[in-house]
Amino acid sequence: MKKLFVILGITIITLLTNSGSAMHYVQTSSETLTLNNGARWKIDNTTNNNVKEIKTILAGFDKGENRSLNAYHNTANDLRSGLNKMIRECKMKGPDHLALHKWLEPLMEQVAKLKQASNTAEAARSFSAIRLQLNRYDQYFEI
Repeated sequence: MKKLFVILGITIITLLTNSGSAMHYVQTSSETLTLNNGARWKIDNTTNNNVKEIKTILAGFDKGENRSLNAYHNTANDLRSGLNKMIRECKMKGPDHLALHKWLEPLMEQVAKLKQASNTAEAARSFSAIRLQLNRYDQYFEI
């Protein structure tokens, strides 16, 4: 009986902890990215390098001539891999890190839409939104 209460207690704590994290994630994604009192946010070199790699993926697609749905989906996979790498390597903390999330989360949503696009027109719209969001990086973060 004691084991049951211990397991139940751990389960409840885990659920409460996870629900708090999920709630924070939703709150962060709904906030608007702004400058840091008129200045761009400070970003570490690792993050800047990862953003450059993501921009290179976009440039590679732009240089190619294949605009098939499959090509868009392959690019979405490459972008997702680049974003996952950036997240995995991120060591930032504090307000600069929170600002990065406000930029990153809409980008991740657009990449997911690109991957789920069912036709080339829809994929092209998502790709344009990705390009716009990537360009916002230079406006809000030190490069």
